Amino acid sequence: MSRYLPLICLALLHTLVDTSALLVAPLWPELRSTFQFGPVGLLIAFIVQSMPTSVSQAVFGYLRDRRATPYWLWLGPLLAAVFLTAIGVATNQWVLFALFVVGGIGVGAFHPEAAVTAGRLFPEHRTRALSIFMFGGSLGLALGPTLSGIVVEAGGLFGLIYLMLPIVLLIVVFRWAGRFGDVTEAPVAPSRALSIGQMLEGRAGIALAILAICSLRLVPNMAMDKVIAFTLEQRKFSPAEIGRVQSLFLISASAGMFFMVFLFRSGWEKRFMIVCPAVGIPLLLVLGLESCPQWLMLTLLVPTGFVLWGTTPAMVSYSQQLFPKGAGLASAITMGLAWGLGGLMQAPITAAFSETPAPQHAFLAFIPCLAFASVGAWFLPSTQRHISAAETPVRETAQSEQLPGTLPEPADA
Repeated sequence: MSRYLPLICLALLHTLVDTSALLVAPLWPELRSTFQFGPVGLLIAFIVQSMPTSVSQAVFGYLRDRRATPYWLWLGPLLAAVFLTAIGVATNQWVLFALFVVGGIGVGAFHPEAAVTAGRLFPEHRTRALSIFMFGGSLGLALGPTLSGIVVEAGGLFGLIYLMLPIVLLIVVFRWAGRFGDVTEAPVAPSRALSIGQMLEGRAGIALAILAICSLRLVPNMAMDKVIAFTLEQRKFSPAEIGRVQSLFLISASAGMFFMVFLFRSGWEKRFMIVCPAVGIPLLLVLGLESCPQWLMLTLLVPTGFVLWGTTPAMVSYSQQLFPKGAGLASAITMGLAWGLGGLMQAPITAAFSETPAPQHAFLAFIPCLAFASVGAWFLPSTQRHISAAETPVRETAQSEQLPGTLPEPADA
């Protein structure tokens, strides 16, 4: 039980962090109206909301590989909860942007330390442990839009501030119960003094290729909540109804991560990175059609969330295995920078289509991104030779502890 409780608490902290991050999801039409955003203003808002999270993950991932930073496991969630529940009290767009930036930094600071901690807890089942951790985050992504839509419909944008106290209290409880000290304080001396090049073992080109491939693969993910919001707003859906539809997509992502926990086998990471974007192409094709009926759109959101979002732990596990000396930086590439660049790529497309009579046409524009991601992943190297020797002692003490419901895996899992 010594490793299960910290992993569960990490996953629940991830739930709270990503709940805070996605409170804005169903509110984009209302924010556009409240702050009088035109296409350019909306584009800037998209970028300001998404980029601090991603850029800060890269920074904190690098810092984490030089020195363990366990305090971000509680400070990051607190910043996210306090500042992102306050967006409803913003008096102008500059205050709104400031809240996005500080809250986004909190979200970004949490993820690298937490992802590495999850991987260290079960190095012999790294992808499954990361799937549990990311499953917690996907639950938060699903909860955030629904909770936000209900609260705003009942009390307006100002009502979001009442979510601050309960989220903060839960963060304190899960941080106390998790007792992460034994894992986060484990020796990281071999990489403390390493440069970025040494962390990447001289393969910066491959790291850039992974960043590009993962960024392209994540473009639809980063746009989905916004395209859904503007599409349903045109169909006269309320914020609460928009939030529930967004949550349907993200609950499907949770189901995909649940699938990854119990059925994923070590060594499949690259296969998932090739196949899943390819499977997503026909789904986006139908979703982007103006003639797509509402019932079919809602139905297709389920497999889309399952395939495109639910299988993303494979990317994080792949990068950590390929760059074991820079696990935090590798996590930041696939959990932070890639999501940020994906968000940056989708922002002008989504903003442009939001002003048209058919915002769902944005899905068609995202199809080439998935095609390039799938083809590019085919040429990535295998991870089998890049297992961290530093994890061997942890693995040896963990051989008798299997994740419940899983089958034994090879030692290089």
